[in-house]
Amino acid sequence: MIKTTALLLVFAGALSMTPAQAVDVDAIPSEIVQAVDAVQDEINTVTTPEPEPEPEPEPQPQPEPVPEPAKPVIQPYATTLGTYTTSYNPRQTNRNTNIRLAASAISGTVLQPGEVFDFNKVVGQRTEAKGYKVATVYSGGEAVDGIGGGICQVSSTLFNAALLANMQITTRSSHGLRVHYLPAGRDATVSWGGPEFRFKNSNSYPVKITASYDSAKGKLTFHILGPSNATPPQTKIAVSKSGDGYITKRYMNGEVNYTTRSYYKD
Repeated sequence: MIKTTALLLVFAGALSMTPAQAVDVDAIPSEIVQAVDAVQDEINTVTTPEPEPEPEPEPQPQPEPVPEPAKPVIQPYATTLGTYTTSYNPRQTNRNTNIRLAASAISGTVLQPGEVFDFNKVVGQRTEAKGYKVATVYSGGEAVDGIGGGICQVSSTLFNAALLANMQITTRSSHGLRVHYLPAGRDATVSWGGPEFRFKNSNSYPVKITASYDSAKGKLTFHILGPSNATPPQTKIAVSKSGDGYITKRYMNGEVNYTTRSYYKD
């Protein structure tokens, strides 16, 4: 009832009140004043228009994600850095056995960056207990029979593969006599207790040495392998006669980076 009375008062006042008229507010009961205020709020709420809603933004097309290119898979030993092959007589069974045993001992050797390959340490002492046979060896500038004859063909073949692979040759000696399986200046003799043959992997990545031999055809091959992203070195080997000896030089990109001398007994 009070709310209805208040509503009538609001509308009556709005219709009849003039600027000159005044209302005695104190004479109006407080319940009616409160009801009038509440009704006035309702009127304002009803008569106040709702704001227009903001339009939804148009969806923007999103670019398709570009997949990252797959990284190439690097195979550890897929590039041949250097390889060399020498021939031997397949009918010399003792010598061929020695070649096979020594090559097998070396094959699979991995050299880490900065690591040195030491022929005698890797192959070990050549003894009958290990299966090595008596064959011709060079000793003191003479050809004599000895255990492990033919081993120097293994070291010499590996020496040439290391030369072509641009390995750092640290220790190498020539035979006292010319060998039949390599040109002068291209051999590397070894013996238990010395001479020694050593080279260093100066690359920033590991390399692997592998050997293969064809006993029927008499072929011995060494490979020095690097990762698939390695670039094979552009090496060139040149040997020249100098007085009573030979000078072997390795050129890398046109510049000499290794020189060794060889002397043979006539």
